[in-house]
Amino acid sequence: MSNKDTGDAVTESSSRAQGSGSDPGPPRIVKLYDVVRTAHLERVRGGAATTILHRFQRYDFDKELASTVDLRAAGVLGAFCFGLTNDVDVIEINEPLVARAAPRALAIMTANRIRAAVLRTSSARVVSYAIANKDPRIVANALPMKSRWKWRLEALLIPAVWRHLDRLVFGTSHSYDLYRSWFPDSRRWPTHCTIDALPVARIAGRGDATRARSLIFVGDFSARKGFDKVLSAWPRVREAVPDASLVLLGKGVGVNDALHLASCDDRVRVEVDPARPRIFEEMSAAKVLILPSQPTKLWREQVGLPIVEGLSMGCVIVTTDETGLAQWLSTRGHWVVAESGNVSAIAQATVAALMQERSPRSVVQDLPKQDGREAAEDWMFEAGDQ
Repeated sequence: MSNKDTGDAVTESSSRAQGSGSDPGPPRIVKLYDVVRTAHLERVRGGAATTILHRFQRYDFDKELASTVDLRAAGVLGAFCFGLTNDVDVIEINEPLVARAAPRALAIMTANRIRAAVLRTSSARVVSYAIANKDPRIVANALPMKSRWKWRLEALLIPAVWRHLDRLVFGTSHSYDLYRSWFPDSRRWPTHCTIDALPVARIAGRGDATRARSLIFVGDFSARKGFDKVLSAWPRVREAVPDASLVLLGKGVGVNDALHLASCDDRVRVEVDPARPRIFEEMSAAKVLILPSQPTKLWREQVGLPIVEGLSMGCVIVTTDETGLAQWLSTRGHWVVAESGNVSAIAQATVAALMQERSPRSVVQDLPKQDGREAAEDWMFEAGDQ
């Protein structure tokens, strides 16, 4: 299904009314997240009754925002009890290839079906959003023996989760390719489509103004996010672009390295763990956002939230081909380094991006009219059954 088909689908009215044929009202949604982060909370919209069941909180978790959302910690038993005692129209589960999330997904789906059978109502639609682009079988082989066997046991449940799915949205083409390698029989696929995980523009006015040659890094100051590559590339960038500046926003193991660099270089600023409004303020002034993600044995960048947010603020992106948006970025004037660990290549791409004559408005003109994740939810939650 193409994005155009998806746009048509989201205009359909929901057919999940239970009991009488009256207007069912906003859908009652439960989202299962293994790890919850601020971006998940921000996506909860007021037009639906939404509960988030989670196990862990991400480092960028906003407690103040969390207080405005129906957020509950729940393991397998908690998920089962919730499904047994609550009316639910849509269950959004972690993507099917996340083996550790499979027991909770099957628990709530089973409970929901038991409740529906007892009350003689329709069971919930089961949906998921996929952006994984690293085969979990490869990841599992790099785990310690105990963890590897735990993954193998949990992975036995993946086919059962897959069979329960009604709708599946892919946020990147990389993820679609990965799932095709796992489930080659298209006859057994749920209804699905691909909607690129792209944002809408956040900037207004001043979009045509030329920004100073400011480079910004946002996120975890870690090797997997390429933070060490940024620090190594900066002297070359500074020499090639004399008026360039570097802004580092985030936290993590590299905080001391960031602070040390700022203390030695007056063209470098650091803010540790800034609030999100502050992050967007800095992005709105930056010309280039850099996120040179590096693969590890256990991890590969799926999309990269700083990339998405930087695009929304009109930043030119410098990244590696690890992100699932690599193809989209490379065909729209951004800089994607194929040799992810090559500091020289990263520095050259950064210099080219800083020197590029491109307005923020030209960046956001390539973005969709509706946020990709929001469009995915519209299709998963509101479109009629097929």
